[in-house]
Amino acid sequence: MRWRSLLHHLGSSSNAEPSFAISALLIASALNLALMVPGGFVETRDFSAYPAVVLGAFNVFLTVLGLGSLVLAYVVVGTGRGNGWAVLFRLAFIGVYLLDLWRIFPVPANPMSTLLATLEWLGTGLGVALTILSIALRGATNTTTLAKPTLPITIWAERAWSPPVAILTP
Repeated sequence: MRWRSLLHHLGSSSNAEPSFAISALLIASALNLALMVPGGFVETRDFSAYPAVVLGAFNVFLTVLGLGSLVLAYVVVGTGRGNGWAVLFRLAFIGVYLLDLWRIFPVPANPMSTLLATLEWLGTGLGVALTILSIALRGATNTTTLAKPTLPITIWAERAWSPPVAILTP
């Protein structure tokens, strides 16, 4: 119970504020992915053995994942919603990194550099941290932040002599 409360306070300072910790992890993951752009400073492997359609589809997926993380970070900051989507994005990041680290896809002829492997392990760690935080905050959100303040609704009693009764609705 203490951990859920601690994670809730790390993610948001009050019930109405969004989760800044999730947004920070989303942005860090997108920046980490941007460092690993094929043909850039870190990713220097040769993927010419793959058909252009496969590489194109994979690059589109990575682009949507990276830019989508930035958009989702903005949504989480702006509305406080999106923890479920954050889990989905994190699982996608973890899957991409582990497939590469375990040499499942892509499998180029030349080996992965130490820096690339380090960044992919860092990305996997960010993904795991964000998944755990998103799930914990989602549980905390479901128990503490779903009740939003509303205006009292006046309900008149059936008898004429009874005064009005104000009831707060959750």
